[in-house]
Amino acid sequence: MEAWMSVEQAKTLYAKWIDELWHADPKEMGAIAAEISAPDFVGHWPTKDIYGPDQLAEMIRDGVSLFSSVRVEVTVGPLVEGDLVSARWMFRGVYNGEFPGSPVEAGAEVSFSGMDIMRYAEGKFSEYWVCSDGIQFMEQLGFVPKP
Repeated sequence: MEAWMSVEQAKTLYAKWIDELWHADPKEMGAIAAEISAPDFVGHWPTKDIYGPDQLAEMIRDGVSLFSSVRVEVTVGPLVEGDLVSARWMFRGVYNGEFPGSPVEAGAEVSFSGMDIMRYAEGKFSEYWVCSDGIQFMEQLGFVPKP
């Protein structure tokens, strides 16, 4: 495969990231992660880095497991420049009550926004940076008092 993709190919790959990976049955996440991310993939979350498609699937599986009715929608983009794709998204879900220490009861609707920057090579994502509104998320789960 070529190292560079067309803008449309890059957008299609990002659509698989949002529409397929984040909404997949947890048992299918590993296969989808392997399809769209390189074996040497590195994902940079605020608290840790993860490596490879298996750790990527595990990270996403763990995150979405706290919610039902998960919906991740792109609100801006994706924008493509060179070997980078970026987009702003909105996460929505119904909290299942299983986040340790949260005083919020199951059934609460949670939403927060974030941005992705992704590097691609040879038709797959090779590196990922995420920045999300953790304060908004933590307020909704009762960890931070609302202003």
